[in-house]
Amino acid sequence: MHQVSRPLGLIWADLWRERLFRIGITLKVILIILLLPTTQQEWFVPFVVNWIESPATLPWSGHLLSDGDPLAFPYGVIMFISHLPTTAIGWMIDQMLGVGYFANIGFRISLLGADVLLLLLLLQTFEDYWKRILTYYWLSPLILFITYWHGQTDLIPVVLFIYSLTLIKRDNFGAAGLLLACSIAAKHSMMIGVPFIIIYLWSHNGIHREFQRFLLLFVGSLLLIEAPFLFSDAFRMMVLENREVDKLYWLFINMGRENLIYLTPIAYLLLLYSFWRIRKVNFDLLIAVMGVAFSVVILMTPSPPGWYLWLVPILAIHQSRYGSGAVTLVGVFSLLFITYHLLHTSGAKIILFDYDLLNITVTQSAMAQSIHYTFMIGFGLLIAIQILREGVRENDYYRLGNRPLALGIAGDSGVGKSAFSKGLAAIFGEGSTVEVSGDDYNNWDRSSPMWKTLTHLDPKAHQLFQLVKDVRCLMGGGNVQARTYNRKTGHFLPTMIKNSRDVILVSGLHTLYPQQLIEELDVRFFIEMDDSLRVFIRMRRNVKEEGDSKEVVLKEIDREKADSERYIKPQAARSDVVFTLLPINLELLERGRAIGSNLKVRACIRNGIYYHELVRVLIGICGLQVNIDSIDEKGEVILEISGDVASEDVSLAINILVPHMKELFDFNAEFSGGVQGIMQIITLMEIDEALKRRRVV
Repeated sequence: MHQVSRPLGLIWADLWRERLFRIGITLKVILIILLLPTTQQEWFVPFVVNWIESPATLPWSGHLLSDGDPLAFPYGVIMFISHLPTTAIGWMIDQMLGVGYFANIGFRISLLGADVLLLLLLLQTFEDYWKRILTYYWLSPLILFITYWHGQTDLIPVVLFIYSLTLIKRDNFGAAGLLLACSIAAKHSMMIGVPFIIIYLWSHNGIHREFQRFLLLFVGSLLLIEAPFLFSDAFRMMVLENREVDKLYWLFINMGRENLIYLTPIAYLLLLYSFWRIRKVNFDLLIAVMGVAFSVVILMTPSPPGWYLWLVPILAIHQSRYGSGAVTLVGVFSLLFITYHLLHTSGAKIILFDYDLLNITVTQSAMAQSIHYTFMIGFGLLIAIQILREGVRENDYYRLGNRPLALGIAGDSGVGKSAFSKGLAAIFGEGSTVEVSGDDYNNWDRSSPMWKTLTHLDPKAHQLFQLVKDVRCLMGGGNVQARTYNRKTGHFLPTMIKNSRDVILVSGLHTLYPQQLIEELDVRFFIEMDDSLRVFIRMRRNVKEEGDSKEVVLKEIDREKADSERYIKPQAARSDVVFTLLPINLELLERGRAIGSNLKVRACIRNGIYYHELVRVLIGICGLQVNIDSIDEKGEVILEISGDVASEDVSLAINILVPHMKELFDFNAEFSGGVQGIMQIITLMEIDEALKRRRVV
């Protein structure tokens, strides 16, 4: 089910009206003008300018040939390209004015552009937290310090990485793979997040074809971008063999005889394995675990300030969602981080052109520095633990990891139980759904003479207690061996194994007859039809599919009436929702008009707490006519709904009414139009309410 998001252009238009945004961008422009970060002045800008002045060779080769520092630019080609245009414009202005100021300005303007784009992406993806994202990201002291004071450039790969994640959320996998490749080609450290993205995609049903497309574009784009540079000794030395990579192995346990256990890779692999073991992963957990993965690498190594930029978007999301506790922890960590790096690392000069206004040098004892660093890392670990805890807690929103969702569908013969069940299966997906049909538990096949004594509507003609046992087994996570009844031949197919899934669909004549089965079901549905409509549909089905004559069908319907009244219709009182299908004009059906376009549905909802929202969306989004027949003191609501609705509108309505539910849907979820689509909307709202009650418990 595709995620609906506003275009970035509309987000940008609204953003300009925000006072906090205007304050933030004014502050950042001032910092760009007045500050001269040491790292940019000594390393990054000279590296880019050197190529602008001598573009005949690769930037890394030209830099080393001119005796440049091998540590000056440990980044890939995408990072270089991102900074090149604005730096080149600044350099040209410098040449015209005879100064060395505007190239530095141009370099920092590209960082401001990445900063604004990242804000737009966060607001687009998490628009429900607009004000909080604006506060916790745009005015983040970490962003201000690391990017504008310290001069680090990691915002470029971070914005590409986050952009890739937002595209995955919107099911645009090709573009996501391309941008992820660009992110890594900007800074190879972004590879840390790739295994988690692959596991997330693989865990989703129906996504395998899209997964292949993502993987192909990701790998292909990365090779296409980087392959030409891998043959350069200078590129390999400055980018691939950079000493920063060695920091991953600085934390270890010495086992003697030159055997070392490196703790950072172990911690990362344990986290990766734990993520892989989670049964179902939603997007929010992916973001949370990504933050923890970056934290493992950052906090378990003596990482430079720029690495902490990887965490800032995730910290902003975390603060936006989890309130004062998260805000306090991040605030204390930010204070410790900024004060530590102000005291112990290079920073910036506050200048007006070439005039030095401020240059701070502070010394501190080794013990004091270590204690300061320890507290900073400690609060960072607390934040990582909090992010992981909240992510795991919210991941299985409906607690399906503890117990599958069991849906029961009952009703008389020929009312559309199987069609309704298959429509739900098409939403949740084959990999998440197991269907249990009451027909499979018939005592005999169609040729048995016992059917002359009993009708299909008599419970004695079915193995109901075996049905209960099998459903209980599936609910417990086990598997069952079950027959399959072939309606066309009237015979049973060989037994097959049915495995437990997230959603168990039980449909049949007697689904709501045994009390033991009713107790296992989370939501219970009963489907009935106008008698004339049911006779018409059953007649058409039995004559066409089973080869019966009209006389035989009519005789069978008449024979079943008593059992229907005794065994089937009372099940309606045991349901949570009763759907009654009614013909708009039976004469038109008899003339051959399509059934779907000539039906309306009456829905009796026992717990009608959500009916206001339902009616609003059915009328406003789906363009349907809704009449409220009755509302009683117990909360039961009866709605009569008519009109035609497209499957696209059904999808949109569901996205509005039950936004969390989309995490359970198959990637290629198929929604129905017409009456079936209306029933799907009501069904999913009923499921949502039932699972929320489970969640509270």
